[in-house]
Amino acid sequence: MTTITEVGLLKKLKSSKRKLFCMNDGNRNIDLLTDKLLPEENECFKFISLDGGFCSVNFIKYVANKETIEELTASTLRIGEKQFVYLSNLCKAGKLKKATFFIGSIMKEDISSNNGKYDYYTRFFEISKQYGWESFVVNNHSKIILMRTENNYYVLETSSNLNDNPKIEQYSFENSKELYGFYYDFFQVLRNVNRK
Repeated sequence: MTTITEVGLLKKLKSSKRKLFCMNDGNRNIDLLTDKLLPEENECFKFISLDGGFCSVNFIKYVANKETIEELTASTLRIGEKQFVYLSNLCKAGKLKKATFFIGSIMKEDISSNNGKYDYYTRFFEISKQYGWESFVVNNHSKIILMRTENNYYVLETSSNLNDNPKIEQYSFENSKELYGFYYDFFQVLRNVNRK
């Protein structure tokens, strides 16, 4: 279903210093690859993004454009400011009802390593509190996103963090209640251990 040619149809900026990521472009790229469809029950889509073609938050946006996300569970090394602001906007719009995040401890360490210049950690926890999200700091490097909707159980397994991403990344996007349950049970254990 996916070909390098399709994945490589991406707009590149001329600046060699910094590449910017456009969320709408990312969703258009996913639309091209999936014919604007979500995976059906027990169906899996495999993706490779080239040079910032799309990132993890695009998949959340992709699902939310089609179905209300009843519960989101996300594990990531870091979460970017644009991404958690976008997720808060989904909450305001009623497209995201409940969320739990497991972020890597390295995000907290960023505060001291850059004199607080990119203190996404503090702002993320402020927004988490505002929207009633559960957020945990753990020794984490996994990148898994679970999205339960009224009738579906979407699982995204990826190498991509929840931030802007100009790198080549891989994604496995599946609709599987069994796989969702496997990860969800693990995150329940992690949640309970970190609440103590």
